[in-house]
Amino acid sequence: MIDAGSEGAATPRHSHRRQVFVPGDLHNLGDLKLVLQNLAVSRGEGGAVRYWARLPAAIVRQVEEAGGELTPGKRLLHFAGRAFGTDLVIGGGQIVRDNVSIASMFGLALAAVSARAGGGRVVTRGLGVSVIRSRSRRFLWRMVLRRCAVVNVRDAASARNLADLLPGKAVAVLADMVFLPTGAYVEAEREPVARWIVVAPCDDGSERRSLDGAALDAVLDAAQAALPDARVAIACHDPRESMDKASAARLASRWQGREPHVFDSFELETLTQLYRDAALVVTNRLHSLIFAILADAPALAIEDGTAKVRVVADDFAIPLIGREEAAKAGAKVAAALAFDGAARAQVRQELGRRAALNLD
Repeated sequence: MIDAGSEGAATPRHSHRRQVFVPGDLHNLGDLKLVLQNLAVSRGEGGAVRYWARLPAAIVRQVEEAGGELTPGKRLLHFAGRAFGTDLVIGGGQIVRDNVSIASMFGLALAAVSARAGGGRVVTRGLGVSVIRSRSRRFLWRMVLRRCAVVNVRDAASARNLADLLPGKAVAVLADMVFLPTGAYVEAEREPVARWIVVAPCDDGSERRSLDGAALDAVLDAAQAALPDARVAIACHDPRESMDKASAARLASRWQGREPHVFDSFELETLTQLYRDAALVVTNRLHSLIFAILADAPALAIEDGTAKVRVVADDFAIPLIGREEAAKAGAKVAAALAFDGAARAQVRQELGRRAALNLD
């Protein structure tokens, strides 16, 4: 069970088995924040952190400073050996997806078998579960998740997808781990003058995701009219050249007249500070919405058909606008700027309490 309240840091009551953490892609600063939170609640014991692709030096440094020891997932047998008899901690984040490589899935399945064979456990924290259609991935995800006593998921949509993937499996619907109050969790101290209209794109062809459409420019026009002293910032949550940085370059070229500033650092604190200084956040990215919520910044979600974004928008009464609903831009921006801060803080506190239930 847990030792946690609605205020302050949450800490788990767990055995003294070593922990091995399986995060999402650490190039993504939302996933980096989640693994830093896992390390923050490890009672100073740290743990091994699985990675797949080579990481920038800034990411390596931030993980190691938090007490993590990076271990390569591509060395399948080595990683399975590291997991033997440990608590293999999967999540948080949207890890159960249909676009994870078979090699990565096979390595994770080996590690899950190894953890259990040595008397350890497989646990999940605030897991996001997508619809899994691939037969091979369904088989491998079942190998992993059936070794959990209970699968802790972050929302009802994930619970429904888990029921389709693994019927009858015990599941607990909790909350996204990013809401967990830890030593690494610092709510914003709002500045008197917010400086940025933050646009955080998520373009993912494999999931048919994009924030682009007629509404985006209309939203920026309305935002700049309402916030004449704020500049436009483009936030890269995955700053690789092939990921958000490419989207940012395209938008910056299109918006030359708006003179946007691109934030493409791999430093989590740089991104966090940007949200603290946000006058408005416009995004179709889940963790951008959550960063805005933690920073107590106004937010407007662009609807791209992604259930996980809608869930958080609904929970926090964040306005949604369809990609082609340009005519609604003015009203939606006004609604975003007029959010109820007290009501949002209450929901945030409750989700923090539920996120702490991911720990045991």
